[in-house]
Amino acid sequence: MQPTYIPVSTLFGAQTRHTVPLFQRPYVWNKEDQWEPLWEDISGLLERLEARKNEESVASHFLGTIVLDQASNPTGSLPRREVIDGQQRLTTLQIVLKAAEHAMRSQEAVCGAHSEDGEGEQAEAEDQESFVKALSVAYRQIAMLTENPAYSEDVERYKVWPTNEDRQQFRAVMDASFDQEGLDSDCRMVAAYEYFRQQFEAYLSASGEALRAQRFAAALKDYLKVIVLDLDPSDEPQAIFETLNAHGTPLLPADLMKNWLLWEAARQQAPADEFYTKYWKPFDSDHDYWRERVGTGHAARARVDTFLQNWLTVQIVEAVPAKHLYDRFLRYTRRQSDRSADHEIDLQALMSGIRHYADLYERIDKPSGSGRFDKFLQRLKVMDVVVYHPLLLLVMDRVGTDEKILGSAAEILETFLVRRMVCGYQTRGYNTLSLRLLAAIKDCGDYRLIPEIFRTELIEKQGSDSWACPSDKEFREQWTTRRFYGGLRRDRVLMILQAIEEDYQRAATLAEPIVAFDWDKLQVEHIMPRKWAEHWELPSHVSAEDRDYIVHGIGNLTLISGKLNPSLSNASWLPTENSSKGKRDGLAEHSLLHLNKRLLTSAGDVWNEEKIRERADALCDSAARIWSV
Repeated sequence: MQPTYIPVSTLFGAQTRHTVPLFQRPYVWNKEDQWEPLWEDISGLLERLEARKNEESVASHFLGTIVLDQASNPTGSLPRREVIDGQQRLTTLQIVLKAAEHAMRSQEAVCGAHSEDGEGEQAEAEDQESFVKALSVAYRQIAMLTENPAYSEDVERYKVWPTNEDRQQFRAVMDASFDQEGLDSDCRMVAAYEYFRQQFEAYLSASGEALRAQRFAAALKDYLKVIVLDLDPSDEPQAIFETLNAHGTPLLPADLMKNWLLWEAARQQAPADEFYTKYWKPFDSDHDYWRERVGTGHAARARVDTFLQNWLTVQIVEAVPAKHLYDRFLRYTRRQSDRSADHEIDLQALMSGIRHYADLYERIDKPSGSGRFDKFLQRLKVMDVVVYHPLLLLVMDRVGTDEKILGSAAEILETFLVRRMVCGYQTRGYNTLSLRLLAAIKDCGDYRLIPEIFRTELIEKQGSDSWACPSDKEFREQWTTRRFYGGLRRDRVLMILQAIEEDYQRAATLAEPIVAFDWDKLQVEHIMPRKWAEHWELPSHVSAEDRDYIVHGIGNLTLISGKLNPSLSNASWLPTENSSKGKRDGLAEHSLLHLNKRLLTSAGDVWNEEKIRERADALCDSAARIWSV
């Protein structure tokens, strides 16, 4: 490994291509974390050059280290080096240089037009002409660093050639003319180009001094420096890549896994490009989705890592700690290699399996169907129980397109989870239970038995609090006495009431639930308001503390599709001398839900503690039917 400390002019001055291998992640630098700090560094460098007296030395700015590996290339083509580490930096430098070239050409055009107008004093005109000449020389010096002048194929024209997913937007920037309009600013690379060009134009337009253009070009090509590590033939690029990026970097475990898969494909002389395009490219194409951080606090991580953690859990039937995801993946691949006759892992089967499970994971994460299984997935997101995702991936893989079997299994798991949630059972044992079910399903030869496995393990086996599914008696006792509002998350209360509304609609229409309702617009409403003291008389046999508790019970909660105005929301049940409407009239006017139709029918002219208890019991009849053991 041979390190050299060189300026950008040396890095990009030679007739050389820097190509980014497939295993590298796509371009991820952004304005806040990288572009703005880089401009601040360049701006500080310009200030040092402006403050320099005579020919005293000026400290360069160190941009970091780049690791390159000499790549083979056909006779007649340009020398090529593979970028093992530093592709984000190299790509950004090319965008910066193109933005600088265009900023200077734009400024030259503006100043040249003013010179032709013949306005101003002679001395001013001479200064303007001198500035235009300096800009012309400077932008040509920079342009030399963004394009190879002689090449046999068009792609050899570029000094840097990004990974597949970034090539289109990279070309959009590097092939643009300085006066071109209409670049797609939604592209990350275009946004970088526009940001730096704006900064550079502001700097150049602040003064028409010829030295300003010269300093600007010199700062970029001579005072921005990098350390280049050229690998020797005996060096192992993959091992060096992993060592450089294993600790303290924003690289994801998914990036390291992609790296290993594509290096292994190259080692096996398999079609790495084809494998990447067919199986891995979607992770890079949908960058915003797969690299978005999900989870909270210390458990937050990129969605792609969460998915791969779930996928690997299915393969090894073990809990996979997030920080050991890549290590466990390597251990798994070694074990698979040892089991094969030729000690070579079947990469196509491995990568196609990951792709298949990624499609299943997206259905779990973004449920959109109207069937029973998708309804369960929607409710599971509200309950925020992610530990069963590996189990669901395996079930979906085994069951395939049999939605009836999927729906049956979903009903059982949903019953188990909802009943325990309502009864306040802990979730601490769920991970162990999920792995136990995972192992049972892997051993099951007939996917049609999966619902029965679920029923046996989740409903029929009664044990400690960690495993038990609440009985009808316990469920009803908790349902009718616990504080729902404030005791459960509001979205979970809404989910429960929505499920009951759908059950009532099915009973009323003997068909599917009415789909005209926009369920996202529904909200939880207290029938007897939390601020009851002004309009709701307190009977002598009820204490204020008891009423404050019961108003938050499920019997006093309903759904409305539009917010009642504040005065009506806290109004009495029936109209009074001071108001033409009461709460009953407000609900009748604002709601078409069966939940409220039944409420108004059963309540009549009275809404009190006894009615709340009666309604809680009636709602439990529906809940016990939906989540039946």
